[in-house]
Amino acid sequence: MSASTKRQQSYQSLTRRIQQQIARARDREQCEVTIFRMDDDDPSAWERILGEFDELDYVTVTRGGPAEALIAWDPTEAEAAS
Repeated sequence: MSASTKRQQSYQSLTRRIQQQIARARDREQCEVTIFRMDDDDPSAWERILGEFDELDYVTVTRGGPAEALIAWDPTEAEAAS
């Protein structure tokens, strides 16, 4: 398996995990979730995902260290953007 394929798989796995965490937070009517980069997550996939969140106007990313971030969103703006 090529390094590019491994990075893409890491990105997809990380994306699914974060989507599940956000869905659980929404189910509890929360507007934030703390996410963690696992040891087997590709660091470039982690940075890519945080960058994508950072590009959204209704999302705030607060880094708690190299492998932790708090993702918070405004539910009204998020709904309007969907």
